[in-house]
Amino acid sequence: MKKKIMLLLLTACLGLGTAGVHAAEKASSPVQGSSSSSLKEAFNELAIIPYDYQSKAFLQGQKTDISGDYEVVQRNGRVLVPIRLMGYLAEHTTGANQGYWEVVWNAKTPDDVVLRNVTLKRTVKFKVNSKTMLVNDESVKLDVPPQKIGGRVMLPLRDAATALGKQIAWLDGLILIGDTPINLKHPDTLAVKDSIKTQLTDRRKRVDYEKIATPLTQYGTDVYYMKTVYLNNGASVEEQLFRKSGSNQATRVQVPGTPVFHSGKVIGDLLYYVSTVKNQAYLYAYDLKKQQAEKVASLGDWRSEDGWLTDVRKSNNELFVNLHVGDLTMGGDMLYRVKNGALQEVLSAKSLAGLVSDRETLYYTDFRFMTEVANNLSRFNMTTGEKELLGEPGYAYGVARSVEENGGVGYRTDSSLVLKNGALYTIGFNDSDPKDPNSVYQIDTTGRAHVKLAAGASQFWVIGEQLYYLEDSSGHLMRTGLNGGKPAATLSSRNISQIRMYENVFYYTSASGTDMELFRFDPATGQEKKLAALAPGATADTTFEVNKSGVYYVSHGYEPGIYHIAADGKQRRLSKDAVDQYVLTDSGMIYTLIYKEGVYSVK
Repeated sequence: MKKKIMLLLLTACLGLGTAGVHAAEKASSPVQGSSSSSLKEAFNELAIIPYDYQSKAFLQGQKTDISGDYEVVQRNGRVLVPIRLMGYLAEHTTGANQGYWEVVWNAKTPDDVVLRNVTLKRTVKFKVNSKTMLVNDESVKLDVPPQKIGGRVMLPLRDAATALGKQIAWLDGLILIGDTPINLKHPDTLAVKDSIKTQLTDRRKRVDYEKIATPLTQYGTDVYYMKTVYLNNGASVEEQLFRKSGSNQATRVQVPGTPVFHSGKVIGDLLYYVSTVKNQAYLYAYDLKKQQAEKVASLGDWRSEDGWLTDVRKSNNELFVNLHVGDLTMGGDMLYRVKNGALQEVLSAKSLAGLVSDRETLYYTDFRFMTEVANNLSRFNMTTGEKELLGEPGYAYGVARSVEENGGVGYRTDSSLVLKNGALYTIGFNDSDPKDPNSVYQIDTTGRAHVKLAAGASQFWVIGEQLYYLEDSSGHLMRTGLNGGKPAATLSSRNISQIRMYENVFYYTSASGTDMELFRFDPATGQEKKLAALAPGATADTTFEVNKSGVYYVSHGYEPGIYHIAADGKQRRLSKDAVDQYVLTDSGMIYTLIYKEGVYSVK
């Protein structure tokens, strides 16, 4: 709800449209000199909004669609915006660990409004029709006083932003808001402004939610996707499966019962999903090659309204099904294996993080975020039902911990649980020591002992007899032995943002100046190679996927679309429109667009 409200508020800033306002505001703009940044350099830190507002904005490098009916008004050559907009913009132009801006308003004193940031220890008080604001109780003069218009308190944009410590620049129909002064005459600023304006003045609207398609998979030239149909005035929904072959029109795939495709899982030629037939839930498999659905197993007393299908996996030629029961906080997972068309209960957990099997023995980590996080690695014998804890007492495994400066603690699951040479390998930490870093451990599969192999690791991989890991503090790619006692070697000294391993080769991104670059490291040769620079606007959060034909990624910056980077580093822009959802398959990338209906595919 908070995010939705904030998005609604941004609309207010964007109704600007006259040259008079531009001229007045520009005249009061601060001088941007050589010490300032170009628009290209600061793009990922700014909120950028156009005069010709079309419900679109760039927020810290990401194009965002805004909805709402707020308006912007002009008084004495100044732009006034709603009070809550200031908190929203500050939140999207403020660096990490700098808190958020809270709006304080009391109906008993409707003309008084406060913006407060506890982390920055900064409070700004405004009063309707007063030309004075209080910044940390110090009086500051305003060119234009806050006014109540249409029942809303409106603030002068420039003065309010300045009070929050923000810079504002006016550039050829664009308003730039952020922490960094912008050099408006820099060649890199002039080179990118038109592309940014083109994206923000796009008059198209988002595809209506009732027409949105969700890509599922591709088999050869057949693209499969689902649509959600709202029935009984939205009281119930139905998920429908469609197949589109080449350039032919899409056709609906008829399957038994009431299916749930959004949690489906593709294994080989089969799409596994749950469907309810005559009040009985079943696990089905749609054969992508034969183009027909086959019943796999009854789900017993479980119903789709009870929870969801968490996972389907094959191990040792057996099929395992993980069904969740209840909600996310109070519910839990139940693992089954399929036997003779029925589910055979195996074990229960709060949340299965990692799972690996060895014949009749299962090793798994349980993320118990509501109770005890530690002592969560177990060995389970499926024949006898015997369960035994593994690892050092007091340690949590398959979970990474982050401790904030204010003492707050966060967790994320890590499903990497590797069984090799009779030992387990996973990430863990000492739950009783808040300073203990996430590390990779080798764990005895028969008792409660472990060996620390790599301290301060955020991810790891096992290749042959070597352990590769990403060092948390530096972002470097490192290597050490599987049995401990071997000094770690630095394979890449770059600060890695995103990393993937495909066929025992690493692909990763790292920032270089204003560019985000893609690299490949082959452990077999020990060589690192730069492949390409990603599209302008790519950030540390820009994700990518890898298959046999190369690397694919989606850009949401001012040159949006799908990009492909081949093994030789040659980069192609496969789609030039704003992408919504996408799935990479062996046959290519299938995707949907934000402003155009349909499901598309590229290779």
